[in-house]
Amino acid sequence: MVLTKLVLAQFSTRKVRTALTVLAILFSVALVVAVTSGYASAQTAAEGFLAKFMGASDAQITKQNDPRGGVDEQVVRDLRTDPDVQSVIGRLESESQLLDKEGTPIKSREAIVTGIRRPEDREVDQLNVTAGKWFNRSDGTDVVVDQAAADALKVKVGDTFKLPSPRGPLDVSVVGIIRKPGLLAMHTPTIYVPLETLQKHVSPNNPDKVSRASIILKRGVDAREFADRWKTKLQAVDPTLRLRLTSDQRQEMSKNLAGMKMLSYLGGLVSMVAATFIVFSTLSMGVTERQRTLAMMRAIGAVRSQVARLVVVEALLLSFIAVAIGVPVGILFVKILTVLPRFKWIFEETGVTVDRGGILLGGIGSIVAAVLASLLPAWQATRVDPLAAMTPLASPKLSRFPTRATIFGLILIALDPLLLYGPVQRVLEMLGFTDAPQQAKVVAFLGHFILGLPGVMIGFFLLAPAFVWTIEKLLGPLIAAMFGLRYALLRQQLSGGLWRAAGTCASLMVGLAILIVLQTQGKTMLNGWKLPDKFPDVFIFSPSALGPDDQTKLRQTPGIKSKEVMPLAIASPQLGGGMFALASMAMLPDATMFFGMDPDLALKMMELEFRDNSGRPLNRDEQAAMVEYATEKLKLGRHIIVTDEFRQLKGVKVGDKLPLRTSRHGMVDYTICGIVWSPGIDVMASRFDLGRQLEQRTAASVFGSLADIKEDFGVTDAYLFAANLEFFTERDQVVKDLRTRLAKDNIVVSDVRQIKKGIQDGVNNMLLLVSTVAFAAMGVASLGVTNTIMASVRTRRWQFGVLRAIGVTRSQLLRMVVAESMLLGIVGVCLGIAAGLEMAISAKAFSQLTIGYAPPTVIPWGIIVLGSAIVMAISIVASLWPAISTARTQPLDLLSAGRASA
Repeated sequence: MVLTKLVLAQFSTRKVRTALTVLAILFSVALVVAVTSGYASAQTAAEGFLAKFMGASDAQITKQNDPRGGVDEQVVRDLRTDPDVQSVIGRLESESQLLDKEGTPIKSREAIVTGIRRPEDREVDQLNVTAGKWFNRSDGTDVVVDQAAADALKVKVGDTFKLPSPRGPLDVSVVGIIRKPGLLAMHTPTIYVPLETLQKHVSPNNPDKVSRASIILKRGVDAREFADRWKTKLQAVDPTLRLRLTSDQRQEMSKNLAGMKMLSYLGGLVSMVAATFIVFSTLSMGVTERQRTLAMMRAIGAVRSQVARLVVVEALLLSFIAVAIGVPVGILFVKILTVLPRFKWIFEETGVTVDRGGILLGGIGSIVAAVLASLLPAWQATRVDPLAAMTPLASPKLSRFPTRATIFGLILIALDPLLLYGPVQRVLEMLGFTDAPQQAKVVAFLGHFILGLPGVMIGFFLLAPAFVWTIEKLLGPLIAAMFGLRYALLRQQLSGGLWRAAGTCASLMVGLAILIVLQTQGKTMLNGWKLPDKFPDVFIFSPSALGPDDQTKLRQTPGIKSKEVMPLAIASPQLGGGMFALASMAMLPDATMFFGMDPDLALKMMELEFRDNSGRPLNRDEQAAMVEYATEKLKLGRHIIVTDEFRQLKGVKVGDKLPLRTSRHGMVDYTICGIVWSPGIDVMASRFDLGRQLEQRTAASVFGSLADIKEDFGVTDAYLFAANLEFFTERDQVVKDLRTRLAKDNIVVSDVRQIKKGIQDGVNNMLLLVSTVAFAAMGVASLGVTNTIMASVRTRRWQFGVLRAIGVTRSQLLRMVVAESMLLGIVGVCLGIAAGLEMAISAKAFSQLTIGYAPPTVIPWGIIVLGSAIVMAISIVASLWPAISTARTQPLDLLSAGRASA
């Protein structure tokens, strides 16, 4: 109770500083709660809709590698005769470009067209109908659209529009509008069409097939046993059919969302780290300012443990107050977003979902962080000498280089590079581990998060005093001259309160370091993606598969080189033999993207850069020999070319066997016949939403033959084609000719460089979005700078009074305080750049560890300069209030503080 009263008295004496510290913690807590709850709200809306979309189904049947259409309705009829089945619903799905009322394609908008059999399909009744009603027949031209499709088409109930189809545009009438969660609607506008109409007009190649069959079992039936029984039956009917339990799909969906949820937590943690350093700085100030008070307590019988508890209690009370206010503020911030037109579409379905994990992280995390931040100041408080502290000006303050803290800091920042670049594998081999390479990756992966990243932050915090001491000595005279001051007035203004300044500079470091590592890693990834000198001119995508006749028409289209049209068939086989044992921890899939291509044509149209087993580019003669060797091997069958990142990830070489789980023949060994620098064709393919064609996310890509993908994976149709154009050919004219020849209005032709630019722009926008977390941390740090400057000014009020009395002007006094803040900013910038560059180097090694992709590092100096300028601006602006306030104070008021204030 006595300690609490003393702490409350300290708070009442230092109201502004207490308020600033509480605000710093409060904002960090609010940010954690707001980010995690905002994500949880969007996730809840998405999961709620998907639950309605899946309905009460217990299992679904699709065709592996081709869920657009491939389940014969005979399978649906057979399922209905099973005594364990209550009902079976078949649906057909396809993509379609939207057309306006004049029949002109709406750029950048594609919709999912879903064929449903009504009135049998009752699952859609659960969707929220906002206007009109559902159609009740399986044929006809009545359709239901979601709000995104209705907005894009500018239609309402009763209006008509044209739906592209291979038989020409189909006139359909809107009879209903449903509402989906905004995130899903914007990503995938949806149009619901009678099933038989879609089969006849939009999917003529599959007149009696559906994309998926949803199965509802009778009550009491063991779903796992039913699945095992039907998997055997489906294998006999069509080995490429796959039955998956809905529970497994929901688990997979949760796994896919786990990575984003982790990022939302990490985003909040960044500001929390900055707040931790501010708490440390505040407590250090308190210990320094209260040396006389602490000495008197020791003199009248207080023991060291009581003094230490005083500091810890102060930290606890600060954090409790901040958490109590910060959690409601974070929730309020998310609620405010729900009413803003720009954001309310995210929350309109389910409102705000408060993330309990985020509250626990923000609340408990902040309290734990505050306690940890109090340990060093508490230890410093116990070391106060009662006699020396009673006469603080009797002897000059010594500013010695912080040797021990520097040594410990260097050790901690060395942990992450040692784990990622060091001889971990060799050490494990010496210890007798049988699978040392794989175990080394596990150690490096876990160590990076558990030891490496915390070590970097704590290590640079311990190095901060050394940076303060060194920069003050080196740049102090220059800064003094810049502001027209004598260096004697500025000397030891930071190093006199070394740890106080270190905490503030460390808080400035956090935001800049995160900004640098995010931008460096992002720019490195983008700049490492270089198209080969020889690459297909365009990609041609058709939402419905092109058969042999359509492919012939494609080759005969004016402007397209008939002999340089290459179909791309794609599958997503799982990797066998535990190839990605690390994948579950890294949240990466245990699968690869398999491209089936014509060997002769592929290596003619794409000048792939072959590498040797060490990753070294081959010379011209070696390159020609490798092209010939790889072409012949691909023609033999069950040979593949792998990308260099795959080689780095798994340490494979030419001649090694790679087991792939095929849909028709189970586990099959493929032999690696070449290693190439990735041309980015997998990234190109993702532009066309081929993620719907693949059954799961993929971690790397390999290249095989069309014959292999047909024989082993059952992929007989192609949706994507690479082609070269004749010289002086206009792409728009090719598109028109293709649509006329193939009678497909939703053919998409994209120039590869336009695709690349679009992807790069999207990644840059994403980088800017995630960088807002770094800017938020800088904002939190500004409170710490203001706090530090205020404390520095307060402890020197008597000194300032003496200076004013002997002739120092108000302007000089103001410039002296601003110069001190500039030194703080410079230290923060140096720490931020050093920490950011080290984390960027570690991020490169981590990228190679998890995905095998580690191109040459590209340092975005422009972003670094911008971030450094922001840090400097924060430091200077945060100092203006205390600087102006001090300069305006009368000399007598400053002298009234007395010598003890120093």
